[in-house]
Amino acid sequence: MDAESAQPWELLTETEAYDGYTRVRRDTYRLPDGSVSEWDVLEQGDTVAVVALTDTGDVLLFEQYRVGPRALVRELPGGLIDAGEDALTAAARELLEETGHRAAALFHAGSEWSGANSTRRKNVVVAAGCRRVADPRWEEGETGVVRTIGVGELIPHLLAGDASDAGEASRGLLVFARSSLTDPVLRRAQQWIRAAVGSMLRPEPVAAPVDEFTLFWDRLDADDPAAARAELGRLLDARGLDDARAAFERASLHDALGEEDAAIPLYRQALERGLGAPQRTEAIIQLASSLRNVGDASSAMALLRTIGDDDPLVSSARAFLALALHDDEKPTAAVRTALQTLAPTLPQYRRAVDAYAGELASLARIRAIAVGLLVTDGHVLLESYPQTDKHGEFLRAPGGGIEFGETAERAVVREFAEELAAELDDVVLEAVTENIFDGASGRGHEIVHVFRVQSPQLAALPRDQRLAVRDSHTTVGWYEIAALSAADAPPVYPAGVLDLLR
Repeated sequence: MDAESAQPWELLTETEAYDGYTRVRRDTYRLPDGSVSEWDVLEQGDTVAVVALTDTGDVLLFEQYRVGPRALVRELPGGLIDAGEDALTAAARELLEETGHRAAALFHAGSEWSGANSTRRKNVVVAAGCRRVADPRWEEGETGVVRTIGVGELIPHLLAGDASDAGEASRGLLVFARSSLTDPVLRRAQQWIRAAVGSMLRPEPVAAPVDEFTLFWDRLDADDPAAARAELGRLLDARGLDDARAAFERASLHDALGEEDAAIPLYRQALERGLGAPQRTEAIIQLASSLRNVGDASSAMALLRTIGDDDPLVSSARAFLALALHDDEKPTAAVRTALQTLAPTLPQYRRAVDAYAGELASLARIRAIAVGLLVTDGHVLLESYPQTDKHGEFLRAPGGGIEFGETAERAVVREFAEELAAELDDVVLEAVTENIFDGASGRGHEIVHVFRVQSPQLAALPRDQRLAVRDSHTTVGWYEIAALSAADAPPVYPAGVLDLLR
């Protein structure tokens, strides 16, 4: 820092140069170097500009003709502070006069000098929770129209350079955004302003090059499937994409045309062939959505749960998971998943919503399921669930929930087809059992239809090999029935199934 400091000037005389709407005073000064200089000073009263936010997050503007720019200008409501008024009182009065609105809470966001040769201080007041209570009452010589813009449009409006109050308003908004507030109405407005200011501080994302596939999807005409297939075929031939990406694009087109049955095997093919990011996550989500649409909600859930929390599309995956949970007759888990996905995006009450969602209790209901017992040479085919932090290892007879309007026999046939890609030749009802139990997610109540089933395809599975359950982290394999009664053997579910095997 320089050792030399600036010195104030010595006022010698002041005279009136002009007295009109604005009074001009001429001051004569002696400068520190001994020279004399004259300056015209604008003697102006202090003003207030009001950043007025409604209950719905809109910002009020007053559009009026301004003689300086000779144009219609959209400005913040405001005006001169009358004698005996402070900034807050003047703000409330101007807001009511110009817009007919009254605020639930006011915040004085400071003031600044109007200019180097002006006596005016320009104040900014944030008015939150504004509601219309009357018609505007404009002063003589004042006409205009009340306008509204979204709070997200406020900063761009101020930065555009078309308003006369943008400077003090921008400074006032920063003061408001940084302040510690207790009034709930002001705090809600502060959240909106912080979000608006923050969005302007983030750099504009660099637009990714628009490739031919993006253009294809943008102009897709689902009403002309033949043309869409032909165009996609030309794109794939021209690009020479690997098999995985080509399968994904073809699956996506089938999906867009409502042909889920054709899309599902292509999605699986793309994933099995090592489809890379970011299309891999997209393929998982789209495959899960297609499976849900054809009635296989359990496989959809298993797929969506493989998407990690650090994946950019995790929120989208959780949204589809909530839908699948609902379809799988797990309404509480569906609501919980949806709320916990939504909570981080809320302007307020994020922790409360997340906590309450976690505390939601499952609805008491009875679940009907159908399972199949495939037995050969003293061995039974069972699905193995590995140990997790919520439960130990256990075994379960293959099967799943019975859908509305579906017989138990049809359900077990469908479950074997969906999960193991296996056909059943013989399905005979062995027993119907009822189980009431306490599990990791609370108390459960099941009515279980147990079938003896036959499948040459599954019977050919070697004793020492395992078969992956489609779209799941589990596998099926053969277990010696006699060994399942050992003390160290994992439990077999549904309860009572083991008794039927003895």
